[in-house]
Amino acid sequence: MKDPRGAVRLVEVGPRDGLQNIHDHVPTPLKIELIRRLQQTGLRAIELTSVVSPRAVPQLADCRDVLRNEGIRHLQDQSRMRLPVLVPNLKGLEVAIEHGVREVAVFVSASEGFSKANINCSVRQGLERARAVTQRASQHGIAIRGYVSCIFEDPFDGPTPRAAVLRCVKELLDMGCYEVSLGDTLGTGAPDTVRGILTYLVDNKVPTDRLAGHFHDTYGRAVANAWEAYCCGLRVFDSSVGGLGGCPFAPGAEGNVASEDLVYMFHSEGIQTGVNILHLLRTGVWISQALSRPYATRAGRVLALKHKMLPSAPRTTVQPVIHPTTKWSPIGKGANYSDRLLVYRSGSNVKVVLNRPKKGNALKLKMVSDLVNLIEKCNTEPSISRIIVSAKGNFFCMGVDSAMEPAEAESPLDQLTRLFKVIEHSRKTTIACINGPAFGAGVGLALSCDIRLSVKSATFTLDQVGLGGRPASSMPSDHPVTAAELKSFGVIAEIADDADDLQDCLNRLLMRLRTSPSTASRISTRLIRLIWAHAERDHSDAANEFLRFESVNEMDVDRAVAVGCAQ
Repeated sequence: MKDPRGAVRLVEVGPRDGLQNIHDHVPTPLKIELIRRLQQTGLRAIELTSVVSPRAVPQLADCRDVLRNEGIRHLQDQSRMRLPVLVPNLKGLEVAIEHGVREVAVFVSASEGFSKANINCSVRQGLERARAVTQRASQHGIAIRGYVSCIFEDPFDGPTPRAAVLRCVKELLDMGCYEVSLGDTLGTGAPDTVRGILTYLVDNKVPTDRLAGHFHDTYGRAVANAWEAYCCGLRVFDSSVGGLGGCPFAPGAEGNVASEDLVYMFHSEGIQTGVNILHLLRTGVWISQALSRPYATRAGRVLALKHKMLPSAPRTTVQPVIHPTTKWSPIGKGANYSDRLLVYRSGSNVKVVLNRPKKGNALKLKMVSDLVNLIEKCNTEPSISRIIVSAKGNFFCMGVDSAMEPAEAESPLDQLTRLFKVIEHSRKTTIACINGPAFGAGVGLALSCDIRLSVKSATFTLDQVGLGGRPASSMPSDHPVTAAELKSFGVIAEIADDADDLQDCLNRLLMRLRTSPSTASRISTRLIRLIWAHAERDHSDAANEFLRFESVNEMDVDRAVAVGCAQ
């Protein structure tokens, strides 16, 4: 797309957003020297620090020391640079006023979960705090910049509605912010979603010259997202030297887009930034070495090697990708669910764990009813994207418990049918995390899910009447199917060595699924219907059909995509 080659203004956020997520203490003189070196690169805007609680962000506890430094005060007094300081509330603003700050930034989240984790308040309360700051700042002639975080996704609530982003942007502009920076906090944005949100905002009367782009490089798409935003009309971008950054309140979020990479991209396209890229490279190499971290920018590292700013290495070692551990919080305590089910949530993921390890997690009919109710509730909740079914102990599910109460014994088959159908027809991505052997109805529970992960020791056995009609206590020992056999047919997406490895497999899968379209995770459930169709046939015939399933040429495209994503 050829568009007018309008110049770009970069807002360097390294001294604040870049450093705040580094756990090791960064000395104040090092921060001040970083600002000094960045100023010499030709940057026209540098975010200095943030006046926040030392308990919330310990790395920025020295904000007053930075602001009272003679060199920083001189820079604010004599330069035409924009030197914003992030302030969360009126108390922070008073500190900024006391130290002669000429520009502040206020921030809100477009999503409730992140707002509560980040600034301990709702979105509405966050907007009210920002309004109080902007009103007082305006009285002192202080310029105000705005931030909206989590424009695409929230680590706790899942996808962010565009209307929620629009609401925050409009309110910040109405308060008097000269510009609002749109933050892809988790780095889950892609060029099409960038274009989508910007088109939506423009269609709702938000001018692009009042917007900036703030992209994180979690999935390596930040530069592409910035270019797409440029093509949509944005001319201001936040970036961080050396790609420093991340967010302490967003697990898994990687660093900001590297300033070096953006400068290189724009200069390659004939677009001016006013930045001397060689000076910027030297600063990036210097701060990375000072922090004892690799200089990991893409274009920046290549250029630094070319200009002999880094020692060349004859060969490079590819470091393994470390996927952040998903943090699960318990929900559904009390009368909501039986104590035989444990329910957890992490962001847009819900995990239900069968909790009868001493009984091989055999299903009581009350458990089946609770499972149905839980999944139906999840199916109606927009903030939930994925449902995981797992179990405690050494078994996944050993069928239906024979010790049924009289009321339970009336229609166990109908109850199971309803359970499998509610999973089969769920619009959420369903994942079976199989921690051990499955028998009868346990096989049905696993196979009704979209994607299956399994430990290598798991086996899958059908009883003689299908999926659990026979008591779980009398299992046939013939014709068990191994996890390896099912993986060879594509029924199981990934095999783990043990229970711990299974959780790692789940973490990796959830990270991958967050970047895939929701429909790409849907997988054919023909297998479960096939087994039900053979419920009255000889066990060996059903098992043979079971193993021949993948040879039937009726797999849908979504299934292949989902298995590919899982692998």
